[in-house]
Amino acid sequence: MKYVFLVNSFSLKNKTNKVISVLDKVSKELEYDYVIEVNSDDYSTEDILKKYRNKNSIIICLGGDGTINRTLNGIVGSKNILGYIPFGTGNDFYRCNKELLNSGINKIDLIRINEKYFINVACFGIDALIANTDNIVHSKFIPKKARYNMAIVSNFINYKARYFKSRINNKTYEDNYTTIAVCNAKYYGGGYNINPKSNLNDGLFEVYFVKKVNKLKMAKLILSMKNGNHLNKEDIEMISTRKMTIESNNIVNANIDGDKISSKKFDIELIKDGIEIYYNQELIDKVLKYK
Repeated sequence: MKYVFLVNSFSLKNKTNKVISVLDKVSKELEYDYVIEVNSDDYSTEDILKKYRNKNSIIICLGGDGTINRTLNGIVGSKNILGYIPFGTGNDFYRCNKELLNSGINKIDLIRINEKYFINVACFGIDALIANTDNIVHSKFIPKKARYNMAIVSNFINYKARYFKSRINNKTYEDNYTTIAVCNAKYYGGGYNINPKSNLNDGLFEVYFVKKVNKLKMAKLILSMKNGNHLNKEDIEMISTRKMTIESNNIVNANIDGDKISSKKFDIELIKDGIEIYYNQELIDKVLKYK
């Protein structure tokens, strides 16, 4: 099987050649049959993924959760396997996989949301607002570990809970919510353990409804999520399901695995064993070591 390394020259910029050299070195050490693909203005990531659409390859993207999500959406329905090397800000999917996946190829559940797919977390409300604060979350002038916390502070004071209507298992949940998180994996926001009981291939996802609360309670809830200590809080309701809808009166800017998605209505459904993930810690360690 061929290993296809997907290098984003727009994010790496002057480091692109160094990363290519590292991938060459590591791939030869591991005796891979490999090719390195680099995007450009005339050769987009979409073009690269289309090139391998009918192949049976391991597509290994270099980046964070957003890069993984865009690569995922480019290979869903093909025979390709999704791999990654964590070069991003939060690397939340990688953090979860270190705990839950075996070395090699793993089948995990995939979640469809309208016409897109995700494998980590979709969030609505203040969590989405925070994740969509691009000028902070993707700032090169703020240390990676501080970006999510700074985005929280930036949005915290003026945020107001908003109306959502959800339908799960023939039951309606309708209220003003601070946030709603739809979770396949465990972490979001650079290490916040929103879904401690995650199982990536149990045929279910977890939904967390956080009720409208005052600012003091909101701050406490956010802090409790850091270490997964929020499950028994009275203002949070958790439901496991495989299908749901979320609606609002106005256009909602949600966030799925680091990418923004907008709509008034979201149809969400789990696809059991919907994607194959290639996880290789040795490969990751070697690339990050040389990086």
